[in-house]
Amino acid sequence: MISARHIVRALCLIVASLVLSAFAAPAGGFSGSYKLGTATASESGVQLTISLAISNNTSSAISNATISLHEPRAARVIYGQLNGVALPAGARTAVSGSFTVPQELYDSWKKGSSPAMSVSFTDAKGNPVRAFIEF
Repeated sequence: MISARHIVRALCLIVASLVLSAFAAPAGGFSGSYKLGTATASESGVQLTISLAISNNTSSAISNATISLHEPRAARVIYGQLNGVALPAGARTAVSGSFTVPQELYDSWKKGSSPAMSVSFTDAKGNPVRAFIEF
């Protein structure tokens, strides 16, 4: 029979590991921050520059990545891409690009929502990978 002391000790270890993992740096994927540049009205919406600082939280250096700006409710709709981006492992990379988005989407960003952006690349085994950037 397992004693109450062992059960409490096991539960404390589980809770401690969950708490530590919640505060740990992301083990995989991409995170970052962004800054919206000055917006200009165009026939098809709003044209602006988005400056990004992307952290590659993986242990693999990535070359020739594509950064895409997506419609948040329909990821297949892409408003623009930045091609040929190098993302060193464990490092933060600054990139920027010009995008044209619908006025409603730009307005939602001004109210506090974040752009939906992803990183696409081919992994070491030749498989295509797409991961969204967490802002």
